[in-house]
Amino acid sequence: MKIFSFLLPFWYPLLEIKDLHFLPKKGILFSDPYVISNNKENNYIIHTDICPHQGASLSEGWITDDKCLSCPYHGFQFYNGTFCKIPQSEKDQKLFQSRIKMDVYPSYKGKDFLFVSNKEDIPLPFYPEEEYNSSFRGVQGSIIIDKNYLIVCENLLDMLHISYVHSFGSRNTPLPSSIDFKKINDYHGQSTFVYSPNPDTISGKIGKVSQVRVQNEFILPTNTITRVHAGETIKTVFTRSIPLSENKTLLYWKLYRNFWIHPFFDHFIRYLMEKTIQEDISILNNVYSSFRNGTIKTKYDTTILEFRKAYQSFLKK
Repeated sequence: MKIFSFLLPFWYPLLEIKDLHFLPKKGILFSDPYVISNNKENNYIIHTDICPHQGASLSEGWITDDKCLSCPYHGFQFYNGTFCKIPQSEKDQKLFQSRIKMDVYPSYKGKDFLFVSNKEDIPLPFYPEEEYNSSFRGVQGSIIIDKNYLIVCENLLDMLHISYVHSFGSRNTPLPSSIDFKKINDYHGQSTFVYSPNPDTISGKIGKVSQVRVQNEFILPTNTITRVHAGETIKTVFTRSIPLSENKTLLYWKLYRNFWIHPFFDHFIRYLMEKTIQEDISILNNVYSSFRNGTIKTKYDTTILEFRKAYQSFLKK
């Protein structure tokens, strides 16, 4: 059963590592259920969660002593996705080889997620440079948004909505300036622009600047970076938009900062980030999803348009 063929040739986050202590587990991408188990070599095995016998959820089963995945409905067992045993009373029952084999997908264990793909010879999952820089401190979180993941990604790449949607925006100076787009590679692009935020923001109070330099990036398939430079102060928001279904996205975010790095400030930083996301959700709830490709295009939409172009290029392949 091949249900993964439509995804782009990149790694997709399936489950957070912290959720994999007890297997099997279920993950969902685009409404398709997957089960995660492990084998004798302790490798992660990912295939459909639908038992090929009577359709039970395999993730509700268990892993046997010989590392077979056992279905909770009739006890049928699978090893590396292959049907291999019908339990009987006799001892030392040997596994058999059958022609019933589920497609097993490549996996990659990252720092935070177990990733899955339909190909192996692809770039490793992306992490921003701040993840490896000890002068930055990060806080993270996730939230489910009832919108298509491409709409969520594009909102994160939208440089013009800041002034009108977010409390740190400034309607007195709504337009970014000095916009420059750089194609880093076929799946990674970066826009840099200058923006004048509300003077009562962190940029004004801590960075003590009236203008900030913003780097806004996409990295296929679903990653974005917004890096705000206010003098020596840097705030970076990294996201992964995980498509749970056509109109449901799990947004994972991590905010890095090189200021207020004591853990005492984590709660306040998380509060500000969650407030920002709620402001985005409030406007996205009233966006007509069928009208994503509007008839008006401006230079302020550069990052979004380049994201669409890169996405479509890989989709055609």
